[in-house]
Amino acid sequence: MKVKLNGVSIKAIASTYPKDEFDLMELAAKYGETEVKRIIASTGVSKIRVAPSGTCSSDLCEKAAKDLFLALNIEPGSIDGIVFVSQTFDHIVPATSVLMQQRLGISKHAVAFDIRYGCSGYIYGLYQGALLVSSGSCQRVLVCVGDVSTHLIHPDDRALRMVMGDAGSSTIIEKGDEALSFNIMSDGSGADFLIIPAGGCRYPSNENSRIASEREGGNIRSDENLFMDGMEIMNFCLREVPPCINDLLNFMSWEKVEVGFFGLHQANKFIVDYLQKKLKVPKETVPVALQLTGNTGPASIPLMLSLENQRLRSEKRLEKAILCAFGVGLSWGAVGVDLSKTIMIGPSEL
Repeated sequence: MKVKLNGVSIKAIASTYPKDEFDLMELAAKYGETEVKRIIASTGVSKIRVAPSGTCSSDLCEKAAKDLFLALNIEPGSIDGIVFVSQTFDHIVPATSVLMQQRLGISKHAVAFDIRYGCSGYIYGLYQGALLVSSGSCQRVLVCVGDVSTHLIHPDDRALRMVMGDAGSSTIIEKGDEALSFNIMSDGSGADFLIIPAGGCRYPSNENSRIASEREGGNIRSDENLFMDGMEIMNFCLREVPPCINDLLNFMSWEKVEVGFFGLHQANKFIVDYLQKKLKVPKETVPVALQLTGNTGPASIPLMLSLENQRLRSEKRLEKAILCAFGVGLSWGAVGVDLSKTIMIGPSEL
């Protein structure tokens, strides 16, 4: 699905991560120093941010939202829409977006949505927020995107524990003179490649679903832990992401050389570097900024923007930008946007 939404601007972006960090070299005693160093070299991740028990993605997003309100002198009452995108909600019910409305002091007249997406979630969140503004339904929408993925991973799952980190973000989308162009797709036939099998109505939690056992590659997990088929997900990314971006460029009538930077989901260094080569674009146009945070799921793009903002701005790369995310669902999407006037804050710690 390709669409251009007019009269929309991304006003500001902020990100927050937990203050607690975990150095992956601490796992050398368990898996061997050579193996840990090999994984670090491949993924580009040497440390991850870890939210303590009891800290939710909403807490990280709330901190990022308050940072925006303070920095921009924005009254919460001026927000008339809130979108919360995550896989780690506060409760099964009620919706976390409604809880955040109350916690942030947003008007009771605001519309609130929860969207259950993971790594592709920032694009879906921007799309929902832009729809609300472009339609005239809202004047200013707060898009909160984040996950505490480490809470979903078994501590002995070597593959995921050494790459996934926690973070949250908040983005303000409001009425303006610009446009956002999207290309969004989904394919449920690949759902089993990235999934938590148990815990929903299809496969309720039970005594057996909580039993952890050794799986392929020596990874240990239960059916209530996050599972990823790394090879299938990598193949999906390399197969679908370049055409998604190229189709969006054609839709927008942008030449690839015009694009200042390509903000890709920070899955791991290997995938981001490989996509850069498949796209045939200069290395400096595709930031990699996950060394000290890990793959933070739906928050990875706004977190990368917070970390890379000064360089991208000084090199004048923000006027024509492509953001692209991909992951659970399977789902993927890209947006073309002018970020040259967007205020980027953080990252802050919680």
